[in-house]
Amino acid sequence: MAEPGDYSASSRTITDNYIDMEKSLRPVLYLTRHYLPTTVAAGIRAHRFVTALNDHNIKVILATVGEKPEIEEPSELLTICRVSSAGQLPTQLSGSLPRWPSQQPLPGPTPDPVCSKALYRAAHALIQKYQPEVLFATGLPFGLMAVAHRLAQQYHLKLALEFRDAWTIGKDWPYPSVFHRRRARKWEDRCTASAQLIITETDHQKKILDEHYGPDIAAKTLTIRHSFEKTNELSCSVDLDSEKFTITYTGQLRGLDITSTSKLTNLAKSCSRTARRILLGANFCEQLRLDWMSPNYLVFALAQAAQEDKEFAQKVRLIFVGEKFPAIDIWARRNQLTENIQQLGPVTPQYAQQLAHFADVRVLTLYGIKNLDYHWCVPGKTYAYLGSGKPILALVPPGEARDLVTQAGTGLIAPPDNINEIARQLLVLFRRKTTGLPALQPDWNFINQFHLPIQQKQFAHAIAKLAGWELTETKPQMKFQTA
Repeated sequence: MAEPGDYSASSRTITDNYIDMEKSLRPVLYLTRHYLPTTVAAGIRAHRFVTALNDHNIKVILATVGEKPEIEEPSELLTICRVSSAGQLPTQLSGSLPRWPSQQPLPGPTPDPVCSKALYRAAHALIQKYQPEVLFATGLPFGLMAVAHRLAQQYHLKLALEFRDAWTIGKDWPYPSVFHRRRARKWEDRCTASAQLIITETDHQKKILDEHYGPDIAAKTLTIRHSFEKTNELSCSVDLDSEKFTITYTGQLRGLDITSTSKLTNLAKSCSRTARRILLGANFCEQLRLDWMSPNYLVFALAQAAQEDKEFAQKVRLIFVGEKFPAIDIWARRNQLTENIQQLGPVTPQYAQQLAHFADVRVLTLYGIKNLDYHWCVPGKTYAYLGSGKPILALVPPGEARDLVTQAGTGLIAPPDNINEIARQLLVLFRRKTTGLPALQPDWNFINQFHLPIQQKQFAHAIAKLAGWELTETKPQMKFQTA
C-alpha cells in the first residue's frame, strides 16, 4: 500500500505531558452525499471511515443528505447534519449563509447541484460553530469536491479528497458537451492541486493520476481500498439447500436495455447519438460496454451448462439480489430455467452478506471500456467476496479486479460475453462440489490485507498525519502534546 506523503504539517509528538484530545483537538468536517442508513457502498464506506476517526477520539462533524433536514448527535464524537434532497437546511442553521456563486456552475458528471449547494451553505455554519482543522470530502458527486475546494480556501482548512471514481482523468463520462468536459477538467486540476491528501480506491486509479499530474500529486495520493468484515460467526437465515448448487449475484445490473432490445433498435440509437455528437459536439459514454454487466450472458451460459449436464440442470440455483427486472424472468422462461432462477429483490445488507457467504459461487461483473487494455475499477463487493474465501466467478475484463481474485486464489475467470467459457467454468465448480473436491484454495495471507481494521487504521493515520497529530495505537486513550 502507498503511504501518504508529507502534507506540510508539523507533527505533534507524544510525551509525558499529555493533553486530553477531547479538550484540544479540533474536529474533522466530513462532506459526503451518502451516509447511513443508506445501503449503498459509498454510505457504508463513509460510516467505516467515520468510525475509524471516532475510535481514535477524533470528533467528526458530518454533513450529508437525508430524508429530512435535521441535526443528530449519536455520540460525543459525532455530529450529523443532514440537508434534504430538496436542499432544505436544518432549522438550527437558519439565517444568512453564503450561497454557491450562481455564475459558477458545479462541475459534472452527476453534479447534484441542489444537494451540493445546500451542503455548501450548511458547511459555513458548521465551520463557524465547530472550527474544524481538516475538511474531508468524497466524490461522487464531483461537484461536492469543488464545494470542498472552495470552503478549504475560504477558511484555510487542510483539505483531503477521496476519488471514489475516476473524474475526467481515466474515464469517459457522458458530458452534455465539450464545454462541460473542459469545465470538469479545470475543476479536477484545481482540486488535485489544492488538496494536501488525495485518496483513491485502487492502485491503478492512483497510477493514472500520478502519470497525468506528476510527482507532486503522486507524493500526496494514497490508495485505501474497500474492505471486508469477518463472517466467522454468521448464521444464515436464508433457505439454502446444501444439495443444491447455489450461485448468487448481488448488487447492480446494467446493460439490460441494450441486451433486451433488437440490433436494429440499438443501431438506430447509435446513429442518433452520432448525429447529436456531430451537431452539438457532445461526448457520450460510447466507449462503455455496459452490456458486460447484463445477466443475459450468465443466464444463457446456465442454460448451455444445463443442456450438457442433466445433474447440473436439476441442482443449479441462480439467485439475484437487488432490483428485479422482467427481462430476467423472460430469459429464464425462454431457456426452461424458471425453476432454477430467482429474483429476491432488495434485501438488507446483512441478508445479502449471509446469502453470498453461504452460497457455492458468487458472480462478479464489471462494465468494460473499449480499447482499454487494463481496467482500474474494482467493485466494492469484491472485497466482501474475497473475505468469504468462497469461489468467485469473475466475469470481468483484464484489470485490477481480475488480478485481485486471481491472486487471492478464489477466482475463476471468464470473458463477460463469452457464453461458452462461462458455462465451462460453472461446470468446473459444480463438478468439484459433486466429487467432494475442495472448490478453490484461498490465499489468506493475501486476502487478510483487506480486513476492515487495516483499512480503518490506514485512514485514521492518513488524516492524523495531514493534521499534524501522531496517534497512539490504543484507540480510547489516545493523547498528544502540541509541539
